[in-house]
Amino acid sequence: MAKMEQLTTRAADKMGLVHASQIPASAGSVVRNAEEDGLYSKILMDSQKNYWFAKQNEEGSTSYKLFIFDHHHGILKSHAIEGQPNFYEFESCVVVACEGDGSKGSVLLFSKTEPELLKEWKVNGFLWEVEMDGDCLYISTYIAEENQAVLYIITDGKKKRVNLGSNFAPTDILAANGRIHVSCAPVLSGDPKKIMVLSSKGKLLSEHKLSISPRAIYEVGDEIMIYELDLATGKSEKIVYLNTETGEQKEHSIPHSQVVECTCQSLSLIQPDSNTLFTWDHHNRKIVESRKVV
Repeated sequence: MAKMEQLTTRAADKMGLVHASQIPASAGSVVRNAEEDGLYSKILMDSQKNYWFAKQNEEGSTSYKLFIFDHHHGILKSHAIEGQPNFYEFESCVVVACEGDGSKGSVLLFSKTEPELLKEWKVNGFLWEVEMDGDCLYISTYIAEENQAVLYIITDGKKKRVNLGSNFAPTDILAANGRIHVSCAPVLSGDPKKIMVLSSKGKLLSEHKLSISPRAIYEVGDEIMIYELDLATGKSEKIVYLNTETGEQKEHSIPHSQVVECTCQSLSLIQPDSNTLFTWDHHNRKIVESRKVV
């Protein structure tokens, strides 16, 4: 199954196939005032027109309340959660990954047709990414106390931990062609910078060393496109196309920017400082359009 994008994102992450919207006036009794605005996340809508957002209990707190507006029934539901939530939409469900306190997080699986909590799992470490392939859920974390990158594989409700290695963070996961690809970025600087290719059960099949520090990976034709984010410097100025069968890599320079969306034809990038939106063409391997946005 093709990777589906996040409903919400961290600062350097990608925006996806769903969009921010205004919550209906009939959604419920949540009342926002100017003083509380900073405590709310963006309001987002999934493919079933359900609205998802969260409110931090108070500034500096790790406790949040998750709100879900059930579009079909016109009901506002809520759940108490611990840690900043990150939302992921897949074909039949929404996954809410809560970062916790950095030493332990939680992952909640919700149905979309009538939004209800189906399952919750605890994971060790700082949560990085979530991916789903069929009925199998993949979660990447970094456990600072152990200096260990970890991939959790959840199948039939059972959680399996796979240790990936030390001195790097597993920054993204991509399920493609029956394999699981994990991007690995050094925690501080130097190496390792690589892509790990694993079987669906977590067996290492191959590794590909990179010249850039990877943050996000996308399937583009028969290649994997890798977006740079140097965790030490914050730079995002390069992308790499990798053929995982041959190992061939092609590196390209891009404007320092953040990913908005990646399709099979193009990559959209936003440069916040200049409010410039760039369109990168995968076929021609160059910027084909740039324009100012309000």
